[in-house]
Amino acid sequence: MTLAADDDGVRTLIDELESAGGLPADFRSVLTAVPREWFIPDRMWVREAEDGPYLALDRAAEPDRWLAAVYSNRVIVTQFDGGATAWPVVGDRPTCSASMPSVVLGMLAESDVRPGHVVFEVGTGTGWSAALLAHIVGARGSVTTVEIDPVLAADARKRLETAGFAAVDARLADGVADVLPDRVDRVISTAGVHVGQLPFPWVANTRPGGVILAPMRTDLASGPLVRFVVGEDGTATGRATALRVGFMELRSHRVASDPVGAERFDDPAADLGFTDLAPWVPLLADDHRWPIAVAVPSCRVNVWDRTEDRPGVAWLRDPLSGSWASIVPEGNGRYVVRQFGPRRLWDAAEAAYRWWQQRGEPPLSAWQWTITPDRQSVALPPDSALPSDSGRSPRAELSE
Repeated sequence: MTLAADDDGVRTLIDELESAGGLPADFRSVLTAVPREWFIPDRMWVREAEDGPYLALDRAAEPDRWLAAVYSNRVIVTQFDGGATAWPVVGDRPTCSASMPSVVLGMLAESDVRPGHVVFEVGTGTGWSAALLAHIVGARGSVTTVEIDPVLAADARKRLETAGFAAVDARLADGVADVLPDRVDRVISTAGVHVGQLPFPWVANTRPGGVILAPMRTDLASGPLVRFVVGEDGTATGRATALRVGFMELRSHRVASDPVGAERFDDPAADLGFTDLAPWVPLLADDHRWPIAVAVPSCRVNVWDRTEDRPGVAWLRDPLSGSWASIVPEGNGRYVVRQFGPRRLWDAAEAAYRWWQQRGEPPLSAWQWTITPDRQSVALPPDSALPSDSGRSPRAELSE
């Protein structure tokens, strides 16, 4: 079977990415050779606006609208709730998607994949990324991609074969297990990895000088995308890239979601305190919340907007200990802090944030990740410190 592609759609996507500066050099031909529509299911969910609801879309019923969505720089959801929610119902949690083309191409550029490379991809999804990789590495290279969901894996394998990429080794497997080919040049994860839990086989099976690209996260903060380089000693060190991503977690890292803010924000049983630190930027801005995410990695956050019935509230919750904190404006630059449970979450968050400010507010790119056989850490190296007495905080490093 020979697939056709909508040439106008491909050109539209290329033009959109180029005008936005989201098309890395030399990727125009890659998009032309591997059209996105070959890997998108006929039934899917899309958002018409960035913050709008997901809408069901059927190619048979609305072919023009389907093509327009496929050839736009948008996320396309292909599965909700692990497949438990059937199209056209919009589920609670997206569990598979075709990422924005700008993100996919940005990751390929960051990984610096080249002809002849041996590549291991974690999270096959629709199969589009694996096909792009196969096109780049060519006949002298190889691509192994793993997908833990049997339905998604079977569909992706079928799409790859139909599109002429049967040489891709598409496996039904758990990417956390040791299923890598020997001596790979590149490992690319399209699923979020919790800090302290990057599978060490990814490092052990990568050649010295090889690259591992993984979206790192905690429960409080999604991202950043970290580029690790494996050294001669088998240790991987990495720094955050400029590319910001928001991938779903590795399935083995997922836990049931708990509502953050289910408690009464003014619960009289909570301990009462005050702060002059407004919580909004520390908890919501990427660079600002990362020191908090490292200090309390299992903590989750939520922010309530102000309404006629309640004030604006910032929430922290730690499901491991059952601790929570609410921060509410009192006026005149002061905030009421209520904390409950064995952990004083806001105290830990504020201390980490103040420490980060004393270090000169270094960006995400200043943090350094280190992966060894028995230790994983993320820390601000000494050379990022200010020449003052703002010493090193133990909260700036997490090892498991």
